[in-house]
Amino acid sequence: MDESRPIKWTERASNDVEAIVRYLQRRDPDAAGRIGCGIFAKVEILRDQPEIGGFIAELRESVWRKLTYRRWNIIYAFRDGTIIIGRVWPAALGEVDLTLPLTPEDAP
Repeated sequence: MDESRPIKWTERASNDVEAIVRYLQRRDPDAAGRIGCGIFAKVEILRDQPEIGGFIAELRESVWRKLTYRRWNIIYAFRDGTIIIGRVWPAALGEVDLTLPLTPEDAP
């Protein structure tokens, strides 16, 4: 794994994962831990294969891509050697909520 490729999480993406785990925690604490860890493990794949996800159709002129882990879409960009996680969105809700635009500058 190429540990030199940094991964930056936007505040929205971090909040998304926290909300997913909190929701699952009420129903099945073991599953909540597995899903949370699974999302992070899936993101780690991007260190070796940053262009593995397809571009988001609604953002044709954008750098944002989508990688799916079980029922969640991980919205990310690969820019200047850095992987930026923009959102973690439930696939059941369709495409990512674009009411608040994603920008790579959202990353810390």
